[in-house]
Amino acid sequence: KHSLAEYAKLMNKSSKTISNIFSRIGSKTPLQYIQDRKMLEARRLLQYSRKQVQEIAYEIGYNDIQTFSRFFKNNEGISPSKFKEIHL
Repeated sequence: KHSLAEYAKLMNKSSKTISNIFSRIGSKTPLQYIQDRKMLEARRLLQYSRKQVQEIAYEIGYNDIQTFSRFFKNNEGISPSKFKEIHL
């Protein structure tokens, strides 16, 4: 879920074509862009929704909470549950 191959397919392009477009117009790779968008959505949902962390993890493309928590903490510096607690 939420992979470069899936987005490329939605746009009727190859993954390589999408990567080439990104390299011409910006400094981020498609994967970095996708991860940034996931973080933006995760922060938004944690801050403004009443959903549980596990629901949010699944919604943005993670099948287990541990992988999502590791991803979130690596990017934000704190766990998703701590982030939610701070922003309530």
